[in-house]
Amino acid sequence: MRVGVIGAGFAGGTHARACLGIEGVTVAAIATDPVDHGRALAEECGARLEPSAAALCSAGDLDAVIVASPTFLHREHATLAARAGKHVFCEKPIARGLGDGEAMIRACAEVGVTLAIGQVVRCFPEYRRAKELLDAGALGRPALLTLTRGTLPVGNARPWYLDEAKSGRVVLDLMLHDLDTLRWWLGEPARVYGRTLGGPGGLDYALATVRYADGPIVHLEASWAEHSGFRTTFEIRGDAGLLTHDSRASAPLQTQLAAGTAEAAVVPAPPVHETPYRRQLREFVRRIRAGEPPLVSGSEALRSLGLALAVMDSARTGAVVPWSPPS
Repeated sequence: MRVGVIGAGFAGGTHARACLGIEGVTVAAIATDPVDHGRALAEECGARLEPSAAALCSAGDLDAVIVASPTFLHREHATLAARAGKHVFCEKPIARGLGDGEAMIRACAEVGVTLAIGQVVRCFPEYRRAKELLDAGALGRPALLTLTRGTLPVGNARPWYLDEAKSGRVVLDLMLHDLDTLRWWLGEPARVYGRTLGGPGGLDYALATVRYADGPIVHLEASWAEHSGFRTTFEIRGDAGLLTHDSRASAPLQTQLAAGTAEAAVVPAPPVHETPYRRQLREFVRRIRAGEPPLVSGSEALRSLGLALAVMDSARTGAVVPWSPPS
């Protein structure tokens, strides 16, 4: 499979390098605006530079296009690729708004190509293990969950992030990951309440409370104010146990079980070492070859985007927002 990549920032570079380790996959072309921004990545991958995203999508030797351009350009670039008959892997969020995401889904469906969205947390071993334990009932009935995610002020490096109309700021950049994870773990919630706080120098912070009709309460925190670097944590409290994760801990996943079991009270589980970015692209390729639906489809990603937009609506209005996923 020959792949073209639109974008050479963090996402574009990460996806292009991840492709290099997948058997049978070649990164054949890179497109950026301006063109020279992609030169170093193209040389690293042994790929050619295309003069534009349109030129890359129309190239006859490509089978798939990775859309890793800024969020507000996802619809344009994914649609160009689909209309050229290319399978599409698009970095999250699927789009800045629901209408754009729906248009991307239609464009790919009309020509019968795959649209996969890079909700990469579903490929992180800590979060996959948590899903397995929840599905198995190992923690009992979930009652309270807390998920946090933070990084440096990214707007200092990429100014478009500071334009909410283009990026959605910290809610669509970071909190979206954990909102998608929450839906993956527990299904659709009933209502959300959000608060946001911005500051100078690209600082941004969001806090959300998500409620489920059957009881679980979830607190989510996302921050562009982590001066020491990237971090993630979660705690899942059920009536039979507690699962914790801290990306800065030496054993980043621990299961704490209720007293009286035959198992150890604390079970460290270090993650595997294959990058989740490579795993998700390997799965993208495998599923295309097998004729299977993608790991995260456009419709699934659209629901996570809708939940994130509900958090933003709540933060803007100060009201609790009932949640029902887009059909």
